[in-house]
Amino acid sequence: MLEIHLFVNPLGHRCVQCERDLLRVDVQLNNTVNFQFIPLMNMQTIDKTLHDYRNHVFSQQKVANTTYSVILDYKAALFQGRKRGRMFLLDIQKALLEEHADYNVELVQRLAKEAKLDLEMFMEDRQSSLAKQCFKKDQRLANQMGITDSATAIVVNTSNPEYGTLVTNCDYDSLVDACQENCSLDTLNKLKNRIKICH
Repeated sequence: MLEIHLFVNPLGHRCVQCERDLLRVDVQLNNTVNFQFIPLMNMQTIDKTLHDYRNHVFSQQKVANTTYSVILDYKAALFQGRKRGRMFLLDIQKALLEEHADYNVELVQRLAKEAKLDLEMFMEDRQSSLAKQCFKKDQRLANQMGITDSATAIVVNTSNPEYGTLVTNCDYDSLVDACQENCSLDTLNKLKNRIKICH
């Protein structure tokens, strides 16, 4: 089994594409991948977001506050299941980055309903100490792994967890390559056949 940790900036256009690429890899490799999106928040991600929005008047504080709030929302959604959490994250990213919606409680509630989350539980969890602890745990993990840039993935074969592949600025092809690098020969041949069929 392969594990992929994809570190993402929730407000980064590039990261949305990386997330979609990873979902595509998961489908095409027939769910032989266990993966998670790990939100990353540091000065680099905040500065990159400000750079991406240079035509808008956003302060560093506003970007930091919005990023933090979106991460807590994502963590609260994950408490109701990984699939729902990922769907919620992709939906909120689409609303903010592609539809240019304003981040506010009404938007969050609407997207939570569309993701079929228990709204009352979600609204309670999004400001909970548990969501904040999960955020801190993610940042510690990124720090331990030396991850400072978003759109970075770590691919590990669980049968040999001491070794993994670091993929920076990842996309579909680099994720497939990293998956193939970390597979056993037998699994590798199966994956190659699936990729040929699905490509």
